[in-house]
Amino acid sequence: MILTFAVVVLWAASLLPQNAHAQLVRGVALVAGSERPLDGARLVALLRDGRAVGSTITDARGRFQLRLQADGKPFSLSITRIGMEPMLSDEFILFAADTFDISLNVVENAIRTDTVRVQATPSLNEVRLKEAYRRGWRVFSPTDVEKLRERSNSFEDLLRSSGYPGFIVPSRRDDCIRSTRYNRCLTIVIDGVPLSGSYPNINPRDVYFFALLSKTDAAVQFGERAPWGAIVIVTRAKGDR
Repeated sequence: MILTFAVVVLWAASLLPQNAHAQLVRGVALVAGSERPLDGARLVALLRDGRAVGSTITDARGRFQLRLQADGKPFSLSITRIGMEPMLSDEFILFAADTFDISLNVVENAIRTDTVRVQATPSLNEVRLKEAYRRGWRVFSPTDVEKLRERSNSFEDLLRSSGYPGFIVPSRRDDCIRSTRYNRCLTIVIDGVPLSGSYPNINPRDVYFFALLSKTDAAVQFGERAPWGAIVIVTRAKGDR
């Protein structure tokens, strides 16, 4: 998949109050090789530690505005949508009141059936859930998650509430979630994008289901990015419980 970024940096500090620290990323997402707008795509700004510092959805014209608080720290943009492979961009750095104008050209990986209407097709998340079961992953289903998130304020709480012995959730946020078997850090994967941080800064109410992958399964799925196993998180989409 090819993701092209045409980036123009605009310095706007002089136009905003001195206490305005938010940065702005704006632009348009198009289907590569055409002028078709990529509507309904989810953009998330992620720091190196996996924390999300802003998110938005592209509109019907593929346009978006994303306000974030990166505070001069490097961040990358994740873009996901049904029919598109998840992609994580190169890193950017924005300082107080900076503005990025970005054009995203995303390659389509699904077969388009413009003249065919299919009724009652499963959602992408339902397909992902079925595939996770087929691969034999340890799946915490949407029903399980719905019960757990009622008493969870963070994703760590969600894991602890599960009572599952396959992972170790430390009390310190600068540590990582570890595999019980190997005592090594598990890779966190959100909507197909492996993160480099210890903890995902994700609201448990945004989780549709999650799964624990063994060392072997993670290596098959994500290669060297998940050498000791992984926790795969699929976030809720429109229509999910």
